[in-house]
Amino acid sequence: MKPVSGYRILLLEDDQQLAELTLRFLSTRRCEVIHAASGKDFLKALHHRDYDLIIADVVLPDASGLQLLEQCRHQINCPLIFLSALSSVSDQVTGLDLGACDYLVKPVDPELLWAKITANIRNAKRPTLVSDICFGPLQIDLTTRAASIYGDVIELTANEFDLLLIFAEQPTQLLSREYLFRRVIGREFDGLDRVVDMRVSRLRKKLDSFNDGVAIRSIRGRGYALHTTAGNG
Repeated sequence: MKPVSGYRILLLEDDQQLAELTLRFLSTRRCEVIHAASGKDFLKALHHRDYDLIIADVVLPDASGLQLLEQCRHQINCPLIFLSALSSVSDQVTGLDLGACDYLVKPVDPELLWAKITANIRNAKRPTLVSDICFGPLQIDLTTRAASIYGDVIELTANEFDLLLIFAEQPTQLLSREYLFRRVIGREFDGLDRVVDMRVSRLRKKLDSFNDGVAIRSIRGRGYALHTTAGNG
């Protein structure tokens, strides 16, 4: 008897024949599948729905699946499996390093694909014990989306919290404006848009209001990094 899953899956695949076969197979598993045939369609679908899992090709007519994952990591809160004809070890390592939970090389037996889907969704639904990120006196609660310094709450907007989280995930690391733009906005930096600089400036002012806490330092022409300020560190 075929299992009743009820999973909602986003399929990014430009090969129409393969997409139809995958859609047909997953429909027998009672999945709701949203199909995107391009990077542009993928971004639209990602913005408007929540998913249990994403299956993504790497080579697309207007984008790279690897670049899309890097750009949209802060928007993706479900497992992602790369399904690609690119079989080199370097491609697979890159995909996994970017945060994919699996990388399957085409052609893939449908039953194996289904096993990977169910295993990764099952693992993603397991409760995690990690709910905080700490850096010096800064503490970020991922469950409540609250941040504090020495226990004093930092009043942040949703955008400011997301930006602080990006810095706190990579403390002391220099993050380029281009990287931050991809993470925050979800597309490539055009060299003119100052939205990231403005958000960094607002966040920096809020952090600077705390003595001996953390601060965002800028290196002209290169980017920004989060550091502790306690003891002038």
